[in-house]
Amino acid sequence: MKYIKILFVIGISMLTSSIKAQYSTAGIDIEEPKSGQVSSLQFSIALDKQDWLYKLGEQPRFRLKLVENNIPLDNVEISYAIGPEKMKATQRAKLKVSQGYAELIGESMTEPGFLRCDAQVVIGGKSYRATATAGFEPEKIKPTTARPKDFDAYWSKAIKQAKSIPLNTKLTSIQNKSHEDVSVYQVEYEFYNDGVKKFYGVLSMPKKEGKYPAIIRFPGAGWLPLSGDQQTASKGFVTLDLYIHGHPVTYEKSYYVNLQQNELKAYQYKGIEDKDSFYFKNVILGCVRSVDLIYSLPQFDGKSIGSWGSSQGGALSTITSALESRINYMVALCPAMCDFTGYINNRAGGWPHLFTKPELYEDKKEQVIKTLAYYDVVNFVKKLKIPSFFSWGFNDTVTPPTSIYAAYNVIESPKELYLIPEGVHKIYPEQREKTYDWLLKNVLVIGKNKLLFK
Repeated sequence: MKYIKILFVIGISMLTSSIKAQYSTAGIDIEEPKSGQVSSLQFSIALDKQDWLYKLGEQPRFRLKLVENNIPLDNVEISYAIGPEKMKATQRAKLKVSQGYAELIGESMTEPGFLRCDAQVVIGGKSYRATATAGFEPEKIKPTTARPKDFDAYWSKAIKQAKSIPLNTKLTSIQNKSHEDVSVYQVEYEFYNDGVKKFYGVLSMPKKEGKYPAIIRFPGAGWLPLSGDQQTASKGFVTLDLYIHGHPVTYEKSYYVNLQQNELKAYQYKGIEDKDSFYFKNVILGCVRSVDLIYSLPQFDGKSIGSWGSSQGGALSTITSALESRINYMVALCPAMCDFTGYINNRAGGWPHLFTKPELYEDKKEQVIKTLAYYDVVNFVKKLKIPSFFSWGFNDTVTPPTSIYAAYNVIESPKELYLIPEGVHKIYPEQREKTYDWLLKNVLVIGKNKLLFK
């Protein structure tokens, strides 16, 4: 079924517009770098190896650079801390730069993982920070989470129940987003999860009669709906941008601000004491049900679905693709929800970093561990059977690379990875370019659908 290979190209090219729709969520969806005045001061840390990768037992050299108006600064004091990522620093000290440069020798690591150097300097009363993270044989990182014996049975039963009622699909036209080539709707559909539940999304479809492949986008963390992908739809695709919180997507912003301050406040921690009450059970079942929605559309070609998402959306793209065999290709950029229990095993765990907040679990730790095992990306990726593309950065403090490698390393289906060692929690131009390269080499034209690349 290689025809699916054209699905993501235009959808991924819409990253900028889709991401900006969720700009104000303060969640973990990936954002474009913000435009603005460039600082005259440059403070950075690099490593002595270009790929920032080391063998166990090697000592990385962190090279600090401090320049203002292209002039190296001298005798300026810098504070720094070095230690395993997201863990307590094992080195803390101060040093002074000489002619704009300084070098720190980091400790070696005896187990696969990441060593991070964080540095801070104060110039003219303003604080500046820089970070670099060395990877030590990360391809050997193993998960800390255990897979429940009834994992497959649990989700099979839950999905069967979710599908036990009709979709009862309702389409409401969104006139201000529709145009001469594309019809845009708020889509509403139902599934069962201890009662009838609803999901909403923005559905965009070509007006021209025909059968089209589909792209499902899963959202990053936050409370504002995505705006839909009308440009991709105009090229001959059915696009669905999901809203995972069970509310309509067409209200004024004040409605969602109220959700953020009340119903959706700290939603990522709700129900953690039990696998059936955890917030993400409903989310996952709604995401899986979205594939039934796509198949119910007369405009769908009946065979070609791609999924993608970043951060929380990267996790949901991966999870849904593992549970729903009708998805053919998937992309996950810096996925969240990987190896939750890393923190209780003395290393970084995945967003939402629950085990860094003892007040949430201290009186029910074992039960919370059991619950999260049913929602850990690590335990879903073992079910993946389709080609996948991943990308992330080593300096990402929101979705730590240690946690993502724990999941990526156990994938047995075809997979590709593009790393940006200095990357933080956002998308870079070269990351998009490599994503396109992966998609382009997998492209086939379906019928009359032509791929347009920009």
